Formats: sequence, structure tokens, C-alpha cells
Amino acid sequence: MSVESSEFRILLACVTSRPAISQIRDAVKTGVNWSKVLELAEYHNVRPLLRQSLKMASCDLVPETFMAKLECFNKQNTQKNLCIAAELIRLVSVFKKHRIPIATFKGVALAEAIYGDPSLREVSDLDLIVPVTAARQAETMLTSCGYVALLPDRNYRSTFQRYQGQYGFRHAQTFLTVDLHWRFSSAAIPFALDATEIWNRLAYVSLCGQTVPTLARDDLALFLAAHGAKDGWTRLKWVCDFAGFITGNQNIQWEVIMSRAQHAHASRAVLLAVLLASNLLVAPVPAPLLARARTDRAVCSLAEAALNRMLKSVRSGELSDFLGALKIYDRLQDRLRPWLTLLTTRTPADYHAMPLRESLWGIYYATRPFRLAGKAARMLLGGSTES
Repeated sequence: MSVESSEFRILLACVTSRPAISQIRDAVKTGVNWSKVLELAEYHNVRPLLRQSLKMASCDLVPETFMAKLECFNKQNTQKNLCIAAELIRLVSVFKKHRIPIATFKGVALAEAIYGDPSLREVSDLDLIVPVTAARQAETMLTSCGYVALLPDRNYRSTFQRYQGQYGFRHAQTFLTVDLHWRFSSAAIPFALDATEIWNRLAYVSLCGQTVPTLARDDLALFLAAHGAKDGWTRLKWVCDFAGFITGNQNIQWEVIMSRAQHAHASRAVLLAVLLASNLLVAPVPAPLLARARTDRAVCSLAEAALNRMLKSVRSGELSDFLGALKIYDRLQDRLRPWLTLLTTRTPADYHAMPLRESLWGIYYATRPFRLAGKAARMLLGGSTES
């Protein structure tokens, strides 16, 4: 995997799991478009890590105006993350009081668990997970805490959004968004971590002097790998998380993790995360695991495609992303399942394309394949026009 962009190489040198000051200084000396560096860092959500490493390097070749922009962002990000942490603590306390099992698995808690500092990760919202049996009760609890569902009608959400395994809520005054999960992914996607497995072995992380429940170490490894794969590894931020996890957990039993991933038919997701963390960020991956990743042609192909997406700093398109994501699945039947789900699952797009009263929502099962065929035809026509 080769990186031609000097700006991206600087980014990699600064956000690696073990930043080397000499490498950062050498990279800066090659001639840099600092506006492009900032653009890349913003897209990949790694500005806090970039700022930290450049400050450690104390390099005179970094423009003061560039560092001033990073400092300004860092102040805003730190303040926002502290507010999010405080809200997370409040919600965990409320849920605990009402005996609703709850955990968080991204955001500020992940930043603390991996980087030891909630300000070192860009965070936009809160992700909470509850057992599926407690989902309705959790919705009611969020409403009592000042949150409003992004799709307010409960029957509408259940019909058109439940397949995603999550609902979105926004606080009426602070506008903070909470994604309430009962699964880690859509029902159509083979995910390395089953949400039902986490509840008997939750870990706890300290935020602002309080503890909040989060994923156990082995579960977090599976989640980080599967989450990056699900989203096509378009953001360097996710590679940083996985590389940071490896660096901070050298005594982890990867044989157990790989066994669990294979059982879930998601071993490629873990091997891809391992390869990206090693190749891009020099993470200290165990040699046998890295060798396995490097000898898997499908994984190497997926890694090259992920790097190309990162370098372009743009999503390749809805259909292209969907087709590319299918290659991550271990089994052919798992690559076919998303197609079946795509054809048979009603979504908000079906409703917006043809609004019907609730008693007629069953019609969408019949109309959806035709709507998707029309959409695909328009996309193909558009592609041929451009070429």
C-alpha cells in the first residue's frame, strides 16, 4: 500500500499509534500544502491527534496560522466533549435508577478507553445500546429526559426504520443527538459482535470522576473492526481507534477474538482492520495475525480499496459503497443476504416516494423492487452520460 500524497503522509505520521517525532519533522520538511493537510484532517476527523503530535514535534516549519486553527478547534472540541460526557453520565444515572440496562460504545467513552483523554477524539453525538427487550422502555426514558425522536411517530419508526437496529433522538434544548441501539448493525449485515453477547461482561470507563458502562476489551476489538468494515473504512479516524486499541492491549488473546469472528463469519473484517492498522499506522500487530492478513488476497484487495477511498476523501457513491461492502463477508450467502434485504425491507424512502396512509403501508413490499429498479436505471444512465 503506497501513499503518494505528502499531506496524507504527514497525517499518518502524526496520528500513528506511536508518533515518532523525527518522522514528523522529516515529513514536514518535504514541502507541504497546509490547507490540504487541514482539509484531510477535518474529513478524517483526526484534528485532535494531529494537533497533539505537531505540538510534541515543536517544528518551526509548521505555520503559526495553521496551528492557531488547530488550537481553536481543540478548544471547541474539548468543551463539546465535556458537555457530551456530562450528558452521558446523566443518562446512565437515569437509566440505572429505572433499572434499564445500558452501555455506550463510541464517542467520549471510547476516547477515554483508547487515548486516555476524551478530548483526543472528534465526537458528534452519543451512542447508547440497550437490550432489544428494553428498547421501548428506553425510548420512553429518553423522551422523559428531554429528547424527541427524529422520526416522531412510533409506528412509522417501527415500520420503516427498525431494520437499522437503532433510532435517533435529539434534545429539544441542547440539540445533542442520541442514537439508541439494540443492535450494532442492520439485520442484513453479518456483524462480528452480536449485541446479545455484551451484557454479562461489560467494562467500565471513568469520565469526569464517574464510571459509565462500555464494551469489554474483546468485544471492543470485534466492534471496532466490524464498524470500520461496515462503513468502508472511509475515515482514518476508525483506523486510529483500532491501532490505538492494539497498542494499549498488547496482552490480548487474538486467537480467541479470531475464533469468535470466524464463528460469526466475519473474520475478514478483523483481518482487514489489522492490515490497515499495521500498514498505515505501524500498529504493533502480532506477527502471525499480520502474516495471515497479508496472505489473504481478498483482504489485501479490500485494504487497497479502503486506502483509495481515504485518499480521495469522498464517498464513492451509494451503489458503489454497497457493492464494495459485500466483499468483506466471509461466505457467499452473506454477500447475497443484503440483496434480499434491500429488496424486501421498507424504508423511509419508500414512504417519501409515495406517501400512503398507515393501513396501506403493506403495499410498499410490492412497490419497492420497482422503485429500486428505477433508481438503478437512473444511476446507470447518469453514469453513461458522464462517460
